[in-house]
Amino acid sequence: MPIEKLKKAFKDSDIQEASLRALITDLDHFEIARRLHELNLEQKIQVFHLLEDDEKRQELLYETDMDSRLEIQETLDRNYLAALLDEMPEDEATDIIQELPDAAQEELLSKMEVQDAEVIKDLIRYEEETAGGLMTPEFNKIRFDDKAGDIFAQIRKDVSKETIPYYYVVNEIGQLIGFFKLRDLLNIQTSAMAKEFIRPETPKVHLNDPCEKVAQIMGQEHLSSLPVVDNDNTIQGIITFDDVIRSMQDSASEDIYTMVGTAKVDPFAKKIGNKIIARAPWLFTTFVGGLISAWILGSYQTTLADFAAVIFFIPFVIGLAGNVGIQGATVIVRGLATGDIQDDNLATVVKSELSVGILNGGIFGLLCGGLVYLASESILHTNPVLGLVVGTGIILAVSVASLMGSLAPILFINLDIDPAISTGPVITVINDIVGLAIYLATAAYFFSTL
Repeated sequence: MPIEKLKKAFKDSDIQEASLRALITDLDHFEIARRLHELNLEQKIQVFHLLEDDEKRQELLYETDMDSRLEIQETLDRNYLAALLDEMPEDEATDIIQELPDAAQEELLSKMEVQDAEVIKDLIRYEEETAGGLMTPEFNKIRFDDKAGDIFAQIRKDVSKETIPYYYVVNEIGQLIGFFKLRDLLNIQTSAMAKEFIRPETPKVHLNDPCEKVAQIMGQEHLSSLPVVDNDNTIQGIITFDDVIRSMQDSASEDIYTMVGTAKVDPFAKKIGNKIIARAPWLFTTFVGGLISAWILGSYQTTLADFAAVIFFIPFVIGLAGNVGIQGATVIVRGLATGDIQDDNLATVVKSELSVGILNGGIFGLLCGGLVYLASESILHTNPVLGLVVGTGIILAVSVASLMGSLAPILFINLDIDPAISTGPVITVINDIVGLAIYLATAAYFFSTL
């Protein structure tokens, strides 16, 4: 692995700068960027400066983790950093500048070329995970009255330029009226105007549409780029598939880390102190949940003292209820993220998850309750009513957990909170508390009748 070779080279106190430069030049700088966080600050800076050209330095900055990127930027001359960002695609430069404090953003933008700075200022206005935040303002814009022959001649003139195979046709005021593909030019007369051979049904997204919607439309339409329009249908830029993939990967990682209560960024790239700060609130949630659970147990200590066998099945009840709740929440969160769940089928999906959860609760409640009933006297040496307690407790706890797991993501969305939180520690702790309370209340009720 490239990073292992670098680590070994840095340990060699006799290695010359020329040898280190040659090693870095031979290695894949994208792989170095991916694991740059494994090096110390001095080594990161040395790797950055020993790359053979600014293009690779730009790619290293963009592809590496945020902590390493900020550390390197702090050591760079502001004029040089501004020049470096000037040469990057505007959407990538925007992503990097957005991570900086407001004062640093203004300083860098003031040192960049006016045209690039204005474009980046426009892009910064939009949320990072929206179409406006992901788009690039460079695209193939064609006027409605341009002739096919002239368009083709311009393409041949720009043969050295990387060409996106989609051309977006606008009217006299810049509104999108259609698009065509590069191969469409090969099948028409050179005198034909663009408006005569466009595809009028143009898949598009709006500036504030989330990344998930962009990915959904791309997948449905089998397109590698989409135009981004404002409320007046004026095209502002395009989104390419590589930006969507990157954003979706970041979003998926964020959801996964949030679900397990760690952090919203790559935990492998964070310092130990930052990891502790990121995870402590979630652990505190568990701590508070434990105190509440202890209080509930204390409230039923009389029942537990008289019928100690009830304690044996607490882990089973809350574990089963918790798993059912997490299953329902995960299905809803994933469906919302991929766009498989929409307003028209949301109620159907929720009812389905509720039915599955309640039926599972009934199956395991009857199964476990029946086994406990049969074994209560011979093995557990307690009253057979324990089987009724366990079975009923499981059915009720699992049913409530299923309800919470299915509805929590929708509630979080309505409160403008990331629904991934609903499958994380918060909902897990709540499920445990509610499951425990239901089970002990069931036990107290049944044993009070004896």
